[in-house]
Amino acid sequence: MIIFTYGADTFRSRRFRQELKNKFTRDIDPLAQSLNVVDGQTATLKEINEKINTGSLFVTKRLTVIENIFKNKKTDLFAALVAYLKKLTAANDNIIIFRDEELNTKDKPLKAEAKKLFAFLAQQPYSREFAPLTNGQLLAFIKTEAANYDKKMDLAAATLLINLSGGDLWIINNEIKKLVNYAAGDSITATDVKKLSASSFNENIFGLTDALSAKNKKLAIDLLEEQYAAGLSDEYLLTMLIRQFKILLQIHAALDARLSPADMATQLELHPFVIKKGAVQARNFSALALKNYLNRLIHLDFLNKTGQGDVKTELTLLISSL
Repeated sequence: MIIFTYGADTFRSRRFRQELKNKFTRDIDPLAQSLNVVDGQTATLKEINEKINTGSLFVTKRLTVIENIFKNKKTDLFAALVAYLKKLTAANDNIIIFRDEELNTKDKPLKAEAKKLFAFLAQQPYSREFAPLTNGQLLAFIKTEAANYDKKMDLAAATLLINLSGGDLWIINNEIKKLVNYAAGDSITATDVKKLSASSFNENIFGLTDALSAKNKKLAIDLLEEQYAAGLSDEYLLTMLIRQFKILLQIHAALDARLSPADMATQLELHPFVIKKGAVQARNFSALALKNYLNRLIHLDFLNKTGQGDVKTELTLLISSL
C-alpha cells in the first residue's frame, strides 16, 4: 500500500502521518520494530529498498515513512523509484508513506523527472493533498480543537487568533493549548486571546530575534531559556522562528529594492509594526546569512518532527554560531 500526502499545510499532513504511525504500532507492531523513517532528501534507491524490506521477523507487515523525496538532488532517482514502486505494488503488502510539503504549484514547480513520480504517487488510491485551510475551515478547525479540551471558543476569539497567527496551524494549535489552561470556565473569549496570545506574538519572538540580529549570544540564550521556562514547546519556537526569518528575508529583499515601508506592508501583507521592527533586524544580516539560518531551522524542524533532533541543544548551538 502506498500513501502519498503533500501540501502547504504541514501541520495536518504531519498529524495525519502520526495517526497512521500510531495505528500501525497499536494494531500491528507495538514495539515499532518494523517502522522506519527515511530522509528522502538524501536517500538512495538502495537505502529505500533496504528500509522497506527490513523489519522484525515477528511482524508480518512493515511501515516505511519517506519524508520530502522531492527535495532529493539526485534527479535520476525519480524515474528509478517509479519503476521500483510499480514492481513492488504487485507483490508487496507493506505500507509506504510518502510525505512532502507544497508540490507542483506555481510557487513550487516540479521538473520533468519529478513530475513523473508525482503523477504516479498522485494517482494512488490513498493520495491526499493538504492545502491551506480557508478562513471558514480555520474557524471550524479551532472550534474542533477547543472542543477536544472541553472548551468553546467564540467567533471573535477565533478570528483574532487567526489574525495573530497568520492562519499558521502550528501556532494556532500551540496557542489553543495555552488558552484552554488559562481561560476560566468552559469558554475562551477574545479578551483571553488578547491577554495571553497577543503579548507573546508581539514580544517573545521579536525579543529573541532582536538579540539574534544584534549578535548578542548571551541575551539570546537567556531569552531562549525564558521561552522554555514559560512552557513554550519546541514546535512553537521553531515555527515562530522560521516564520520570523522568512519575514526578515522578505524584508531584506524589499530593502534592497528600495521599497518604502508602506509599499513593503502592502506587498508583503504585513502589519506596519512588523515592517518597522523587521527592517531594523534585517539590516543586521546579509541575505546569505538569513538563508543559511532559515535552512538550518527548517532542517531542525524536520529532525524534530521525525523524532531525530534535540531542539533546545541545536538552537543553543545555532545561537552560539552567530
